[in-house]
Order: sequence, then C-alpha cells, then structure tokens
Amino acid sequence: MTHEEVDWLLREESRQTVLKYLDERPERLALRLGGGGALLATQLKYLQRARTKLPSYYRARCILPPLAFEQASSEAVAAEKRYGGALCIDLTCGLGVDSAHFSKSFDRVIAVERDPVTARVAAVNFSLLGISNIEVVNDSAEHFIESFSGTADLVYADPARRGEGNRKVFRFEECSPDIVSLLPAIREKTRRVVVKASPLFDIDEAFRLFGDRITVDIVSRQGECKEVLIDVPSAPDAPAGSVRAVAAGCGSLVFGRGDGEPAQTSDFEPPYGYLLVPDVSLCKARLVRRYAARIGCYAVSQSGYCLSRQAPDRFFGRVYPIREMAFYQPKKLKQALKAAGISRCNLLKKEFPFDAERIARALGIRQGGDDSFAFTRIEGKLYALMLGEEIPSKR
Repeated sequence: MTHEEVDWLLREESRQTVLKYLDERPERLALRLGGGGALLATQLKYLQRARTKLPSYYRARCILPPLAFEQASSEAVAAEKRYGGALCIDLTCGLGVDSAHFSKSFDRVIAVERDPVTARVAAVNFSLLGISNIEVVNDSAEHFIESFSGTADLVYADPARRGEGNRKVFRFEECSPDIVSLLPAIREKTRRVVVKASPLFDIDEAFRLFGDRITVDIVSRQGECKEVLIDVPSAPDAPAGSVRAVAAGCGSLVFGRGDGEPAQTSDFEPPYGYLLVPDVSLCKARLVRRYAARIGCYAVSQSGYCLSRQAPDRFFGRVYPIREMAFYQPKKLKQALKAAGISRCNLLKKEFPFDAERIARALGIRQGGDDSFAFTRIEGKLYALMLGEEIPSKR
C-alpha cells in the first residue's frame, strides 16, 4: 500500500462507499466502480474478514493493508498476552493489534515500525480506535534500541519471518530484526523481553537460545496453534523455566521444565470408554503424557490421543465416548458401516499412516454427517474407534 492509497481510503467519499457495500461481495463493488474500484474492493474484502479476526478494527472501519492484516495476530489471541506496567515497547508494530492490546494494560506504549506507510496506517487506526496512549515511531528496531535512553517494563518483538525472495524463514537468526543478536542491547533497556516465534518453532530450541529460565507460552485457538511466545526475564535470579499451554479464551496449563513429573502412569489396557483429544497447544509442547499422568489416563504418545475408562470432570481438550474400539481392518469396517446404513462419517486421525481421504475411500463413505470415527496407532498397531457425540468438558 502507498501513501496515495491511504489518502484515497481516508476520503469521506471512499469510507461511505465501503460502508454502503459492507455486506456485498467485494467483486461486485469492483465491477460497479470499474477500474478505480479495486482498492475499495480490497478494503471491503479485508474489513469483512476482520469481523471475526479483528472485531474492534471492523467496528472502527480501520484501514487494512492486506499483508499487514494477514501477518497480524487475531484480537482473541492478542488478549492472551497478559503483561502490564508503565511502558511497553512494541519493536515490530505492523498493523498494531498487539500494541492496541498492550495499551489497555500499560500506561504508555511505543510502537516501532520500520515501514513508513505501515507506521502511518497504524497511527491512523489507533486514532479511529480511540486509543491515545500509543506513540508510533517510524524507525528500525535496531536503531530505536540503540537510541532509546529510558527503561521499559516490556519490550515485545514479533520478527518478520520472510527472507530473500519472500522466502519463509523460521530461525531467529534469519528473521528481521535478528532478536538473538539484538537481545543483549534490549536487556539493558527493559525488565522483560517477550519474543513471538513461528507456530512451527521448536520449544527445545527456545530454551537453547534464551536459557533455562524462560517461560514459553504456546497459544492455540479453535484447534490451531497460533503463536509461540518466549518470555525472557532480565533478572538473573528468575524462577526456573516453564511451558504454558494456552487455549485462547478457554484456559491454560503450566508445566515446569523437567520438574520430575512422570511422563506416563498407566499401561495400555483396553477396553476404554472415552477418547480424549488434547488441545493442540499440549500436542505442540509434547506434554500430552505428562498431562495424562496428572489426570490418570493413558496417553498414546506425547502429541496424540488419550484414553480413559471414565469421563473426566475437566479436560484440556475434547471428550468423546467410545462406542466400539477395534483393529483397523478396512474390509470388515466397510461391511459393518454398510450394514448399519452409515454412508457419511466425520474422520479424526492422529499418528495414522493414511489421510482422511484415503480412509474414506477404503471404507466406502463420504466425510461429514453425524457419526464420527477416530483412527490412530497404539503400540505399533492401527485402531479404529467409533465415537459418540462429543461431551462438554470444563477446562
């Protein structure tokens, strides 16, 4: 997006046009307005997407550059960053969703953005959102940290994970800014550093890079891992490190880093009455067996299903009753489904060698419907579990 395009979107006529067609398909708006309607149609498209991802931005009819929108946290995920104090520095502002969230719990926020157009858009949006305690600074993270003379309560950074040729990168040393190299200088200016990593980032690598006293938050939303947050304390006497599994809006679980909690407490001894599907944040952290040990059930693996004889009162994930559990034998299962008149099934799978499409073909069914099956590998053998309706469970 250019400054000229921002000017165009801020015109009252443009804003009223987008508002008028807010429930229309963007392509129709582009056709109605001809060649000059592409920009407004794109703004309409991303405002419609913002209804669920960024509802505050939608209500305020904020300016939404496509790339910045795609890279931004959702407001629901941003709300899980529970830090507070006098001053927060967001070194990588972007669209400003995290800065806007921090403005609620910090007296003052400095939002640093190296791209001049994005910095301008962020400032415009903060004004539209009615936020007055954020100062937007158009600067690089490296230069800002070098020149900053105060002390912040938090420095937050979400490095850009794109390299040469727009190639995706995941190692911090390849991201911009290079937080690993910049960390010593940052620590001199703040009491706390929080770094956002790719959802694919390895947890063990975080402890290797930043030390054994960090806290790693793995944040999921609606069954998908969204963020890995690395909280790096500046105090040398900070508590031992930990990992926190967070389901946005639903709760969290904390595990000490190597605190001696058993990795498994029960052997595989069917039959079982319930399939427990751990939240993806637990699976990402490879903590499923430690969680299973806490609640007294069997865990298939560190990132797979759990099995229980009783329905737990609380479970960090989903719970299904098991109607039948048997070895995966496609021909027999296909015959049984046909005899029962079942032609559609929801297919769940973890650590199973075949994808859902191949399973459906082997069973002669289509995906969907009211019935559910889960497929997994347990101690080297393939199993099929016919499930009942999901049981609501507290987290």
